[in-house]
Amino acid sequence: MSTQDTLALYEDLRARKEEPAWKLLATLQSPAICACLQSLFLTDKSLVTSAFHERLHRQLEIVRRAGADLPKAGNEYASDWIDLGWLKRHFPQGATEEVLELTAPAVEAIRYVLRLSRPRATATESRLASVVLLLQTLAEETDENPETRLAGLLAERERLNAEIQAVRAGKVTQLAPESARERAREVLTQADELLGDFVRVQELLAKINLQLRRELVENDGARGDTLERIFNGIDVVKQTEAGRAFDAFWKLLVDPAASARFEAALTQVMARPFLSSLEPSERRALSKLKNRMVEQAANVHSVQASFASGLQSFVRSREFREQRRLVTLLRSAVMLAMSAAEDLRPNQKIEFHLMRTSAAISSASQWALHDPTLHAVEGGMTEVEASDARLEDIEDLVQRSEIDMRALRRNLAEALSAAQDYLSIGQVLDRYPAEQGLGSVVGYIQLATRYASPTDRRETVRWEGGDGVWRRADAPLFYFPKECADELLQ
Repeated sequence: MSTQDTLALYEDLRARKEEPAWKLLATLQSPAICACLQSLFLTDKSLVTSAFHERLHRQLEIVRRAGADLPKAGNEYASDWIDLGWLKRHFPQGATEEVLELTAPAVEAIRYVLRLSRPRATATESRLASVVLLLQTLAEETDENPETRLAGLLAERERLNAEIQAVRAGKVTQLAPESARERAREVLTQADELLGDFVRVQELLAKINLQLRRELVENDGARGDTLERIFNGIDVVKQTEAGRAFDAFWKLLVDPAASARFEAALTQVMARPFLSSLEPSERRALSKLKNRMVEQAANVHSVQASFASGLQSFVRSREFREQRRLVTLLRSAVMLAMSAAEDLRPNQKIEFHLMRTSAAISSASQWALHDPTLHAVEGGMTEVEASDARLEDIEDLVQRSEIDMRALRRNLAEALSAAQDYLSIGQVLDRYPAEQGLGSVVGYIQLATRYASPTDRRETVRWEGGDGVWRRADAPLFYFPKECADELLQ
């Protein structure tokens, strides 16, 4: 490497020190932060804010007991990680809470440290086979000589005929269990990298969308071509390099024949004996591989489509015309200021009075009325024998149901402030009706796992459903101490 190349590499790496992925790897608490983020988003692509904070609190306690120096509260770390570019938040249409997701730099950093912590002892075989296959395919499909192409196809046919004859004779060669296990893990590794690429493509499409909007507002000269294409109904987002690449992948993923082959192969692999030697988490990841790929690719496809339609709506809107007019006025003002600077000093007073105005900016569309009938339980409730629910099941139920945890925290804090010492879930429900039905009970149980003292006993809790029918359930008995009232409101 020449001196110039070394210098260029140094300058490039020095500039990258300010990137979020580098900062995550360079921080002193990188092992603890990466462990927490990986655990939080191991099975979920996104988490609502309330579920994220509850789970983060538990993960922080785990790493603190192991010696990590993380003194802040979970909500403070969440804000810090958003500012540092490790987490991103958005408000989906129709949701009641913000949603948090890992950014592409955070995914890349965590993927890197996982490769360091989980080295492959026998990955050479699979990777070499993949490289050889790709190289052979590249050589064949770029060969313009008909004779060599034909010779290669005939050789492949002879190999397949020999294999067919061997199978007919009962000579079936199976892959050794250790080799099969290693190849299955290689599939999971490459699939995980692909799923991480989806996050990066989604963020790239968002940047392209913002860039196109800026070009449209500042439209001049050659940029007018973009505006003309949008008016003609052309999907300019899909025509970008990232858009074309993902569109080709999406067509392959949803192709009926390719999808059927994928599912058939996955079903066959899941029935093989060697699968029992994989870790339970690896088996679950392999069984859900197709669904995860389709789900996350569908999210990217939805974002891509919304950007395209949003651009077309934007250029036809009044907002677009006003923004372009504002840009024109600003440019005119700058030109006038530059011309005046030749004759006027910066601190020189001029006989011109600028009238300033102020306006409170708010939007009523950000608020929605609560309709209790939408959350009412239809029909009766069947009594079943009590069973022990796992904490993970309760957390998943809270997340799926979008329970208003802030309202439950407020009710619980107010009840504790007025109480003598302790309160159970049943006593809280006696003072504050379960406005969310069974969801309120489940939410209080989740809060109890964090703030209350467990017992070996159980209690019967009662609540009135949206249909006016009283219901009851057998729940674990927890006692909330009066001292946790302030902590609930933080």
